[in-house]
Amino acid sequence: MDKGIAETVAQLFRPQAPLWACEFTSEQIIIAGVNARRTKIEGRVASPMPRGQNIAATRPLLRELVSRSGFKGSEIAVVVPDEMARISFLTAEKPSKNPDEQRTFIRWKLKKSIPFDVDNAQVAYNIIGPSRSGTGVDMIVALSPRSIVQEYEKLFESMDIQAGIVLPSTLAVLHLLDVPAADMLFLKVSPDCMTTTVFQNRRVQFYRRVTDVSLYDAIYPTILYYQDKLGGTDLTQLYVCGYGTDLREELEEIYEKLGLAPKRVEPRDVDDLLKPALGAIHLRPQVAAVNA
Repeated sequence: MDKGIAETVAQLFRPQAPLWACEFTSEQIIIAGVNARRTKIEGRVASPMPRGQNIAATRPLLRELVSRSGFKGSEIAVVVPDEMARISFLTAEKPSKNPDEQRTFIRWKLKKSIPFDVDNAQVAYNIIGPSRSGTGVDMIVALSPRSIVQEYEKLFESMDIQAGIVLPSTLAVLHLLDVPAADMLFLKVSPDCMTTTVFQNRRVQFYRRVTDVSLYDAIYPTILYYQDKLGGTDLTQLYVCGYGTDLREELEEIYEKLGLAPKRVEPRDVDDLLKPALGAIHLRPQVAAVNA
């Protein structure tokens, strides 16, 4: 079953997800849950990630956190670091209606550009609209090594919990965004990397992941791509989700140099640390209330 990291591309804005999620970062394990209407946070807990431990070795701590969180049910969404998946954009001039044939085409197109075994990777894709070239369709594609997904699935299976979906952190947070019709840039900052995602007319057009650079150096090349390759001229919205560091000075630099005033991802009264997990389980941020 291809139910792993890549599956979220095709379901990016669809309200189908478990009611509980667990995010693993290099520094934290975070668990959060929502009620059946996805309007209220039912439980949340976070703990430092033990240094030097592999995923399997976190089982005792994870079991404790699951108990402390008030977890209910038998299914959970798992959020993993962005570097565990590759997101690409492709054009298919004559897209096949057969999903297996389309995945074969995707593997062929990306075989030389993906740094892991594409033939055995999980692949999911979504047609995002007519090709900008006027021929065929544009697709967003996500690939992940099957071994990574299986590692997390086995960890939760050992606790009699099904990992209903496994997805990277940025794609999880995107579920919380009310994407405007205006051109928009989303910046996600995590302990190990930053990602930038561009939307035009509510259509995702570009994704980039970088490490060891400033916020400005992460954003500026994306803006150049938006202008030069996507023909954009009116990037007016910047949404930011970040944790692990104080971003105020760098965001002020972006405003001074680029004129982009940052906005926090809703709900604003929830710490950004929790937002990937809450996005993975489709919290409805406009009406969400936080349990005290």
